[in-house]
Formats: sequence, structure tokens, C-alpha cells
Amino acid sequence: MLTLQCQLRFECQKDQEAVFQLMHRFSSAMRFAFQRFLEGKEENEVLKELSSLFNLNSRYAYGALVKAKMTIASQKELGQSPKKVVFGGRKLFEELARKHLSGKRRDELLKKWRERRQGLLFAVGQKHAKGNKNLRLVWVDGHLFLRINVGEREWVYAKVIRKVKRDRDKWKVLLGRLMRAEATGDWFPYTVTLRRKEGKLYAFISFEEELPPVSITKAQGVIGLDLNAVPQHVAWAEASSDGNLVSHGAVPIPDLSGKPKKVRDYILWLTAWQVVRLAKEKRKAIALERLKRMPKGERGDGKPALRRKLGNWAYRSLREKIKVLALREGIEVVEVSPAYTSVIGALKYAPQHLLDKDRAAALVIARRALGFEEKMPKHYERLLGDGEFLGYAVSYWEEKVEELRARKREERNKWKRNAVRGSLEKAKKSLQLLRESVGGEPASQETANRWKEPVRGGPLGPQKAWQVAYVALTEPLLGRSLRDLSPLRPVLVLGDWERPARRLAPDLVQGRDYQHYRG
Repeated sequence: MLTLQCQLRFECQKDQEAVFQLMHRFSSAMRFAFQRFLEGKEENEVLKELSSLFNLNSRYAYGALVKAKMTIASQKELGQSPKKVVFGGRKLFEELARKHLSGKRRDELLKKWRERRQGLLFAVGQKHAKGNKNLRLVWVDGHLFLRINVGEREWVYAKVIRKVKRDRDKWKVLLGRLMRAEATGDWFPYTVTLRRKEGKLYAFISFEEELPPVSITKAQGVIGLDLNAVPQHVAWAEASSDGNLVSHGAVPIPDLSGKPKKVRDYILWLTAWQVVRLAKEKRKAIALERLKRMPKGERGDGKPALRRKLGNWAYRSLREKIKVLALREGIEVVEVSPAYTSVIGALKYAPQHLLDKDRAAALVIARRALGFEEKMPKHYERLLGDGEFLGYAVSYWEEKVEELRARKREERNKWKRNAVRGSLEKAKKSLQLLRESVGGEPASQETANRWKEPVRGGPLGPQKAWQVAYVALTEPLLGRSLRDLSPLRPVLVLGDWERPARRLAPDLVQGRDYQHYRG
């Protein structure tokens, strides 16, 4: 979907006022539909009320309903409650609510807030209605106008103002398609949104692009992409059609924090272009994770720096830009489940190919796009049934939990204590996962000897097996820094877990705690 912006100019003030009044009614209808959906009313029931209550034709009423549903869906996608939406902008509303605000400044903010709250008009495109029934682009004496339906068989015309900025400007594509449709009668649907801003009226025209046929498919291999916020970069791994690693690399992304939206968009478009150019040169399809949203952290978690980085990370925007550019170049884009790509990459391919965890995850994404399923390596699988190894891992996490509890008790800073609390909860979950994998929680020397016994209750499920392996193998054998996963190579190839454990903590491997679990 391509969206282009242009300005509208009326030749008659009366026509402009008629459109502004229509926008006011439409905005009210959209908010009404939004509230009815939150109350749980059905779509057909809401649609019947809109036309009569707000004096809108059926197509405008349907547009208000669609816009309300889109608003609710976008809030849920962002992980926010739709009930907290403030039409017109929460920030502006809170500024207006300040008691000391008055005079010219208050009038300016109030005007701006009303424009945002009341200045909306939306009509869904229809092919059989020459593109759009209510908001239609028409040619008059060689000039482009927007014909706006303001009543029963009553239209006003606004001249479209838009300069062609460069040779590859997509506005030229729209003009060409409109001229062709006018000549042949083969129309295409386009959706139009009108918005007011600083007393001016702008139109946003959305339509499907005419894309070239896909010529580069996953039959030729895949480049898997792992989009990362900390540090900001795109890790990639090229896999041949048989799933083997061919090459790998990363595309760095400059820090986006504090930059204007236009600059951020330019950086993301440039990054997407680099990725797509790489796929085109290598004649490989592109594989991405099917992620709707990225975690942004929570206020009060004691990690403000991380939250700022995550908050500035435009994952969805970059993902969509890569998809758009790839399709324009005839490159197939495959979306895969994100489940355990990082875990599998870290345990299986990072030590095998000496990759960092991000490029290893990209390889898993590429292989998943090709249809390969990841099996647990045999030495890892054996260790998951080895009571001696699991005893060592449990010992590590028990000490980690006690250490974090002590830090939490000693920490006096509220925010730092919250960060410790978060780490403690994660350590507890890791410990619980390991204990559940062997059928219970040891409470004495007698029960601790159970770690020597085979895992009870049958084999672990595939997903839980990867979880247990990650908890048992990574931090207990690598320490807190999980960037270098090469020490896992002897475990993966030989099943020798004592070598990395001895490197990390010789006292733990040979000392009293370890002997306790060996019985």
C-alpha cells in the first residue's frame, strides 16, 4: 500500500466551510462508533445508528466504522488499552487542562486540539465507483481536483496542490494511473483521508502499487534478517536452498534517539535499501520474523537507559520498509514464527559456526523460511537427561537467586532495587524450569541425589527442551556475558560441559557444592 500526501485549495470559502462541517460530523461519528465497539456492540448495529444520528451517507458511515476499528486495532497492536485513547492528542489535552494556562497560548492550543479532534474525513476506495464514490480525483481543464460529496447529490471541488519533487516521485505513478484509467475505464480503488492542520486541508491518498512479478524466490536460497535494538543493527545470514550457511554480516543503524521523524525515516529507508540491495545481488529471498510488536520495558523497572533505546527502536517501521522495497524489486519475502529463534541460534549455530547470537538467530530464521525444523543436538539432548550436569546447573541458579536476594535487601535506591527484583524473578523462573524438568524440587541431601537419576516423566516437549537447554547451558557455563558463545563448542561437538564450566568457575566444579550434587 502506497500513501501520498497533497494539499487541497478551495476556490470558494463557502465550499470549504461545508467540508469542515462534514469533517466535524464524521469525526463525531467515528468517536461514537469507537465507544460503541468498546461497549461490545455488533458492527451492523453500530452502522445503522451512524447514518441517522450524524446525517452521513452509507459510505461515510462505513468509513467512520472502519476508522474506529483501525484505531482500536492499532492500540492493541502497540500493547495499549483502547480505553485510554484521547482523540485530539493526550499531550495537548493535558496541557489544556492546566489551570494556569490562559490567553493567546491557550487559544492556540485549543484550536490545534480541535483541528485534530474534529478535522477528519475518510472514504474507502471502490473500483466500480471510479476509484472512490465520496472522495474522487477528477480532471478539470487539465488540472487535478478532489470532488467531495457533502450531501445528497451535492459536491464541492478542491484543487490538488502537489509538486513533483524528483524523477522517481511516486506522485507521477498516481497521475499516470489516473490518466490511464480515465482513457480506458479500467479504474483502481484508492482510499482518501482528509485532515486539517494549521487551518489548511491535506489529503492522504492510499492505493495498491503495481508490483513486478516475483523473480527471486526462496528456491534459490534465503537471507534471514534479525532486527536488533541493542545495539541497533540488522544481522543477516545467507542460507543456500539446502539450509547451509553461505555468508553472514550486519548492517549497522545510526542512533535514532533525539532525531526528527523525517531523519529517522530517511535512516530506516536507507537501511532497508542496503538490505534489499544485498538480497538482490545474492539472488536470495528475504526472511523476516512475524513480530507485531517489540517489548519496550515498563516504567519503574530500574532500566531507564534500556527503555530509551527500546523506545527509539522502530522495529515495525523498518520491517515494513524492507518488505515494500523487496516487493518492488521482485524479491520474495517470507515471514516466519519468531518462537525461539534466538535461543536455537545461540545454542546450535553460534558455537558451530562461531557466530554472534544475532547472526545465529538470522540463520535460524532463514532455515525456518526454507521449511527446515531444528532438532536438538544429540549431546545437548543427552545432557538434559544427565543428573550430574543438571545438578551443576541447579547449583548455579540457586546461588544466583541467593546472591540477588542479598543484593535486593542491601539496595537502598528504589529504582536500582526494582532492577534487581526483575533479575531475581528471571533467576527464579530459570531455577523453577530446571527443577520441573527433573520432576520436583530437592529439599535435602536424599532428594538432591535424584539429580543423578534419569529425567522422570518421559521426554521434554520440543519447546520446553530448548528452554531448559538454554537455561542450563548459557549462563551457568558462560557467565553473565552471553555475546561470545564459542565456549559452547566442546559441549555441542563432544558433550564436554566440564571444560567451559572449569574455565568459568573452577571452585564450583571441583569444590564442595559440586561434590554435594554428585552425592
